Amino acid sequence: MSDYNFNFEYVNAGAPIVTLSALGIAFNQLSRSLLGYPELINIGFDEEKLTIGIKPHNPQSKIKSYEFEKKEKNGWVRIGCRDFSRHLSKISNIDFISKAQQFIASYDDEQKMLIVIVDNEHLKK
Repeated sequence: MSDYNFNFEYVNAGAPIVTLSALGIAFNQLSRSLLGYPELINIGFDEEKLTIGIKPHNPQSKIKSYEFEKKEKNGWVRIGCRDFSRHLSKISNIDFISKAQQFIASYDDEQKMLIVIVDNEHLKK
């Protein structure tokens, strides 16, 4: 018999969603579960590929961390980053300042990172 690692929250949650808005970044329950519900996270950005990478914080790194699970409310965690949101909206040509936009994220098991590609293809419609 094969070993499986079932996530029984996956189907009910639909998809790992990351919402970008004028105020910052929000993560649904499934995207939080893929990260392992960490206390702290790191957020990186690849400007050339318009991609956000989120991973649990490594306490031995000197990278700025953001409180995560402590901020949970109604199944969502929101990280405030207003200036970054404005910049990202401008360079991606996707308006999530006047109306929040949801993106379907993916999990990179090799890098242990949630990946959010900010383009129309990954925009939840």
